[in-house]
Amino acid sequence: MSIEHIQKEIKGLRQELKSHRLYQELETIEDIKIFTQDHVFAVWDFMSLLKTLQRELTCVSIPWVPRKKGKLTQFINEIALAEESDVDLTGETKSHFEMYKDAMLQMGCKTMNIDAFLNLL
Repeated sequence: MSIEHIQKEIKGLRQELKSHRLYQELETIEDIKIFTQDHVFAVWDFMSLLKTLQRELTCVSIPWVPRKKGKLTQFINEIALAEESDVDLTGETKSHFEMYKDAMLQMGCKTMNIDAFLNLL
């Protein structure tokens, strides 16, 4: 199954997501703060799902062995590279999760729940 086929299949779902009523609910900075304090867990979860895909669909074990699905390996690894090591506005290399938390702190959001969760890990 090609990436183009998958994109075509989920086009309607993507449009539904883009027009979700949640966007009309976020009217104030306080609304966004409340949203991000929960949404940060979804950002973390995405990273965990991505790493699972990378582990299952590419080779991250030792000894390394090549995978037959080169395009899929490239696709997953490109996403992981961008998500784990992007450059922020100050030129520092960080994960998108770390950038999200930085943005939360800049807005004055509470990060104690996600911080406590990460400490438990």
